[in-house]
Amino acid sequence: MQNLTKDTKIQMNKLCVMGILRKADIKITRQRVHLAGILFNLPQGHFTAEELHDETKQGNLKVSLATVYNTLKHFSQNGIIKTLQVDSHKTFFDRNTDHHYHIKSNNIIEDISAEDVNVELSPTKIPRGKKIKSIDLIINLCDE
Repeated sequence: MQNLTKDTKIQMNKLCVMGILRKADIKITRQRVHLAGILFNLPQGHFTAEELHDETKQGNLKVSLATVYNTLKHFSQNGIIKTLQVDSHKTFFDRNTDHHYHIKSNNIIEDISAEDVNVELSPTKIPRGKKIKSIDLIINLCDE
């Protein structure tokens, strides 16, 4: 596993991370601050819990994989990251919480602007009393 934060400039310090957690009304704990500090300083925006867990091993705070999963779920529920269920085998997490879609190729996920995709849904397909909250779209690519 590659070190995702190696040779990258630290973009967000501990105080900024704590501010993000407070703004999202997330209780500040040492482990949450540590994990959020790593994930907000990763060079790419899409990552798995396992990749984040591997990054924790570089520091001096021991965090279990279960704690990483639980923390990421909590962060997602509070809107500071998004959960991407790419397929039945792998869940990715995304720092970009703005409305956008994804393209997946060779296990690499990239953002694509919502304006670049035209999604049409017949109004008759939406049950009465319901409205569209969001549309999650992952375009899976393969070699020709």
